[in-house]
Amino acid sequence: MKRWLPWMGLGVLLGVGACVFRPDFSRFPTCDEQGMCPGGWTCLASERVCLPDCGERGPCPVEEASDTSDGGSDAGSTEGGDSGTPDAGPAKLVLGAGSPGKGVETTLYTHRFQASGGTPPYAFSFATGELPPGLSLDSAGQLSGKPEAAGDFRFTVEGVDQGEPPQHASQEFSVHIQPLLRLAGPGVLAYYESGSAYVEHLSATGGKPPYRFELVSGGLPAGIVLRDDGQVDGKSSQGTTTPPFDVRVTDSDEPPQAVTRRLQLTAVSCPTLTVCIRSSALPDGRVGQAFAYSLQVTPSSATWSLDASKLPPGITLNGNVLSGTPTKTGVYEFTVTAAALLSSSDQKTLTLTVY
Repeated sequence: MKRWLPWMGLGVLLGVGACVFRPDFSRFPTCDEQGMCPGGWTCLASERVCLPDCGERGPCPVEEASDTSDGGSDAGSTEGGDSGTPDAGPAKLVLGAGSPGKGVETTLYTHRFQASGGTPPYAFSFATGELPPGLSLDSAGQLSGKPEAAGDFRFTVEGVDQGEPPQHASQEFSVHIQPLLRLAGPGVLAYYESGSAYVEHLSATGGKPPYRFELVSGGLPAGIVLRDDGQVDGKSSQGTTTPPFDVRVTDSDEPPQAVTRRLQLTAVSCPTLTVCIRSSALPDGRVGQAFAYSLQVTPSSATWSLDASKLPPGITLNGNVLSGTPTKTGVYEFTVTAAALLSSSDQKTLTLTVY
């Protein structure tokens, strides 16, 4: 009996639940229904397993603690700790490498930066570089606002966790802000003369060229059509004013921008031997984007003049063509004069808006 008392004592300790350590008895045979075991073995009734008698079957086996869900206990543990391996601590703090999506100037933009590892929650801050003007980054990692300028912007974001000591991580990101697409017009197309060939050009600014134009509501005078590239041409015998119509322009970006504008086309009758300026409005311009628009007059041989100081910086008049690349935003108003030999001259005040 004394040979298996140590095993019985272990069973008693397990029975009272004073220790969370629980040996693995699965490798021992089970007792029979009468609680008996083969020679050299003694039944541990509480576990219904046969344990070897020390001395008769060699040295008593030393029980090794198994890696169980309750943590187990080893010789160096005092209160049911782990196997004694030092805690590796939280994982390394890493900022998500995903690039923020594209934005469009003056259009609400939001992006949430992410982090992993470390000890949440995380705090984010702008470190270096240049954020798109109009956007700001809060401590929760939210980049938001309405971009005020187009372009490519690179900057570094830093994240810090709540560990002791805290971990720091940083990552460089870039954001592309696309120029806002506008249907530049003109809002009122050059007048057409009934029965005469007609050509006018619609234009767009911003977005990503090339652009595609389409009529979405209303109609043009019979015989005049709108082409995909924005050219309006044809010949119409309809000499009355037509209702306004809506044109949509779509750019080539992914995803594309699209914008619709209401336009007007009106007939005019120019008396013979009279100078008649048929251009009634100008398309809009954009800083840094090439601008060109042909002024129209009857007769086409008329010469043009204006006060160049009133033009937007970067724009000049050559013949009947206003062209150049605007360098400053603003609304510019100026008067053009068309004159021809043996005919009276004609004047018109025009406005060119530069965004």
